[in-house]
Amino acid sequence: MKSEHGPARIPYLDYLRAAVVALVFLHHTAITYGAAGSWYYAAGATTPLAKGLLTLFVAYNQSWFMGFLFFLSGYLSLPSYGRKGAGRYVADRLRRFGIPLLVYAMVIQPVTVWLAQSAQPGHLSLVAVYLREHPFGFGVMWFVESLLLMDLLFVVWAKGLARIDLTARPGGGFPRGRARAAFAAAIGVASFLVRLVMPVGTSFAGLNICYFPSYIAMFVAGIVAWRMRWLDAIPDGAGRAARRAAVAGLLLLPTLVVAARALTHAPTAYFIGGPHWESLCEAVWEQLMLVSVSVALLHWGQRRLNRTSRRWQGWAAASYTAYMIQPVVIVSLSLLFQHVAWSPFGKFAAVGALSIVIIYAAARALRLMAPVRYLVG
Repeated sequence: MKSEHGPARIPYLDYLRAAVVALVFLHHTAITYGAAGSWYYAAGATTPLAKGLLTLFVAYNQSWFMGFLFFLSGYLSLPSYGRKGAGRYVADRLRRFGIPLLVYAMVIQPVTVWLAQSAQPGHLSLVAVYLREHPFGFGVMWFVESLLLMDLLFVVWAKGLARIDLTARPGGGFPRGRARAAFAAAIGVASFLVRLVMPVGTSFAGLNICYFPSYIAMFVAGIVAWRMRWLDAIPDGAGRAARRAAVAGLLLLPTLVVAARALTHAPTAYFIGGPHWESLCEAVWEQLMLVSVSVALLHWGQRRLNRTSRRWQGWAAASYTAYMIQPVVIVSLSLLFQHVAWSPFGKFAAVGALSIVIIYAAARALRLMAPVRYLVG
């Protein structure tokens, strides 16, 4: 998750990535307090209002934020590969992704599971949890696992199949609105087809395959974007159009859900998979949000964040470490607040805000140690 683009870093990409990683913390905190989704710990009692609003928050996030991170990773893969060559590139990925995956599976995963069930009667000891979980639980590190696989496949393609000229960056005009919409619609249809057999909420080997059409497409789009110099200067018109589309998408989802249930009495299951028009609309909506929010954020970041800041560089550099340690902190804070007589919204706000501060502070402290810097960059 380290920015690599020639010899210099790209500040706004670092800052955007760090902000999106912080949003991941809020996403998981929302699931803790009632939103639909899977997480280590659920606080239990909630209200219909909290469940509904927090689920909307999670749905908006899920539509774009991980796809955006895959896009950034793809964008930074090609120049890194060009500088290092296939051998060093693979070795670097195995060190920075493979070893942290093992550390997470052997240490962070069992400890987090133990913490999450420690408040329950008859909970298991840490040793018992460790033996049960070890060594196959990658938890939130599914992203790193997937990225490692994509990077290795990228090397196979670049080295053995495509034999691309890594020095060539032909450039080209930034994709027009119709091209972006067609790209989003195509990913939406692919997602709908995958969800015919793997609906949202099901997984294979710990991976939510229903979202992978967008993850793969955005990783590839990132590679193409670097080659075509799309991010050298995103047109203002594209940025404004993307912002309007993103705002429209925010309003469209609840409208779609209410209309579908009012007209057809469609159950929730119709939106998450199967041969239903509701599932198709949901899948296409997600990808329209993904493309529009991504373009809007990149345009805004270029205009507002593309400058070096000593204040924020350290926080941005700690984003990978922060992503890795987040479960222990979020679950611990949730347990501390379990007997506090606040509403689910109040706990969500408090735990979410504290999580961002504490996780990033702990990540920065960990990165003071040379072995940690060596592993995560």
